[in-house]
Order: sequence, then C-alpha cells, then structure tokens
Amino acid sequence: MSTTIKYYLAAYNFTAFIFWALYFFSFITSVLELNARNLFLLNIAQGLAVLEIIHALLKWVKSPVVSTSAQVASRILVLVLINIFFNNQTFSHITVIGVLIVSVAWSVTELVRYSLYFLSLFNKQPSALLWMRYSFFIVLYPLGVTGEWFILITPLISSGIVLNAYNVFLLVNASAYAYYFPVLYKYMWSQRKQKLE
Repeated sequence: MSTTIKYYLAAYNFTAFIFWALYFFSFITSVLELNARNLFLLNIAQGLAVLEIIHALLKWVKSPVVSTSAQVASRILVLVLINIFFNNQTFSHITVIGVLIVSVAWSVTELVRYSLYFLSLFNKQPSALLWMRYSFFIVLYPLGVTGEWFILITPLISSGIVLNAYNVFLLVNASAYAYYFPVLYKYMWSQRKQKLE
C-alpha cells in the first residue's frame, strides 16, 4: 500500500469515526430523538460508507466487494427511508423504535470498527478493541438488522398489506436480507475465529 493511500484511508477512517461519535453523542443528548441536526449527522456518517465500496473495488482494503456493497446498500436504503419519513413527518411508533435500535447498533459498531481500522494502518491493534470489533457483532448485527426491518416495514404497518410497488420492493429486499444476513453473519464469525483464536 502506498503512503498516499495509507494516509487517505487514515483520514477517511478518522473522519468517519468523528461523524459517528458526533451523531451518537448528539442522539443521546437529544434524549434519543431524531431531530434535524441528528439526521444531518447521520446522513454524513452513514453516507461516507459509500466510499468503502470504491475502496474495496480498488483493492485498497481487503474487504470483499460483494458483501461490502450489500451491507452499504442496505444501510443506505434504510437511511433514505428515514429521511423520507422524517421529511413527511410520518414517523410511526415502529419507526421510532427502529431508529433507536439502528442508532445504537450502527454507532457502537462503527465507532469500534473505524477506530480499529485507523489504528491498524499504523500497526496498532489494542487487544480490547480487537476483541470488541470481533465480539460485539454477535449482538449488534442481528439487533441492527432488526432495527432496519422495523424501518422497512413502516409503510406496511401504517397502510396495511396492499399490492403496490413498495410492497413488491419490500419482498425483493426481504429475499436479499434472507440471503445476505446469514452470509455476512457467518463471514463475521469466520473473521472472529481468524482474528481472536
């Protein structure tokens, strides 16, 4: 890896860490409410992840392109829905719970992940941080997926099951989640075994 790429990735990971920290702190101090400021921070923090697909494509990181793309795409979809519901003032109780869940699951996951990636670029991997990265996912990954699903099903809760474009879209996404969740979860378990044992 060239020095330029290394320092670019360090700047990327540091920036992503800062925005997740700002979002999580702001969300908590706003008594777990998604206000306009928090949504702005969430859009930046989560939106930065699109660059990870490019990093994987360019082979600047070892992450698999397909699983990286699937994970980023699912989160961006949820982020778009959060923005739509927020702007239309259509937050149902299930959406609020979903936002709370993803805010905690995504924030903790990303704060650990980006700090570990940043330090790894400088050949530092604190054992506690390494353990958190490859252990917290056991609870946080299924929790995050549950929160994402709560947000995805919001229109079904509010308008019921009818044959329309969104419900067809939801079925397609259900199939994708049903396939990718076990694949990605299994991948993380294999990573855990490799890194911690």
